[in-house]
Amino acid sequence: MIALVLAAVGGYAAYARLRPVTVTTALVVRGRAVEAVYATGTVEPIERVVVKARLSEHVARILVKEGDAVTAGQLLAELDNPVRAFALRQGQAQLGRAQAQAGARSPQLAGLAAQVRGLEAQLDQARLELDRTARLARTAAVPQAELDAARAKVALLDAQVQAAAEQLRSAKVDLAATREQLAAQVGSLAAELGEGAVTSPLAGVVLRRDVEPGEVVAQNQAMFEVADTRTLLIELHVDEADIARISDGPTPTAAALSFYAFPGQAFAGTVAEILPEPDRIRRAYTVRVRLDQPIAGLRVGMTTEANLIVTRKDDVVLVPIEALDGDHAWFAVDGRAVRRPVTVGIRGLTDAEITAGAAAGEQAIVDAVARGVAAGDRVRGSPRARP
Repeated sequence: MIALVLAAVGGYAAYARLRPVTVTTALVVRGRAVEAVYATGTVEPIERVVVKARLSEHVARILVKEGDAVTAGQLLAELDNPVRAFALRQGQAQLGRAQAQAGARSPQLAGLAAQVRGLEAQLDQARLELDRTARLARTAAVPQAELDAARAKVALLDAQVQAAAEQLRSAKVDLAATREQLAAQVGSLAAELGEGAVTSPLAGVVLRRDVEPGEVVAQNQAMFEVADTRTLLIELHVDEADIARISDGPTPTAAALSFYAFPGQAFAGTVAEILPEPDRIRRAYTVRVRLDQPIAGLRVGMTTEANLIVTRKDDVVLVPIEALDGDHAWFAVDGRAVRRPVTVGIRGLTDAEITAGAAAGEQAIVDAVARGVAAGDRVRGSPRARP
């Protein structure tokens, strides 16, 4: 009886060894091999600016909120300073008076001009009297003393005319200088108050607002962030070990992009710029990728995954990555597992280029190692559809 049981057990073990192992297979095909550098990043605007307060003032009004579209020069907020506003009004009033005093209808200048004209009229009259007295003196009709007195009067009046004219010129210069000085002060005050008008330097969308009405902002404090969202790019962080394989030159590296916001979709892009300064903490470089076509619904800050394609070959033998076992690959040949040496070229994410050791049409075993298959074992393939 014992002998019969042992014989049965031995027979079952032999049967188990001969029973084929079910493995997953994938067809070896010819196609495109792609070697890519994987990177992650975010969607960023090409133009972005932080709008800061130019003065330390009280926030009187906020005119926009996050998400609002704005034009270049549009008013975003107003900063209020009553002291500066009062000083400007006072300066404008003083400037108005100075302009009146220095203008064509200035009472002070009119009085000085009238004084000059009056003295000039007296001088003209004195010169006429001097001529008459001189003619009479030549005939001895008047004494010499009278002639000398007439000459002295002309000289005195001439000096008075010159002094009055100089006083008029000096008054004009002084009043004009006062007017210009006040105009400069008013212009400076107006400019300072104008800096209280916070405007957008570019057309775009308000991404962030960091102030509220009633707050007091410090000079150079960030108030808004505005970006031009009509043209977006992708900023990727590429490890320093891979950056030398990426190009932004005459033949820029192509990129295949996917976004969490658009699952199952792939988009194309091209490397536009590699920033020279690395992130020394991440030990990575920032690579900017421009989209080949605009994407409807793409927003600033969205997360992306990218494959930067550094090598591409067409019409090569492709074996699934899972079929590789070091420098060998697993195949199902005539119902047996075969572990064959292969020469691997480009290693992609799902397939590897095989330059020697495999041919299109063969069945590669993708789970030989996981199932503990040994070379020569009988196997039954369960085909896996290629993506």
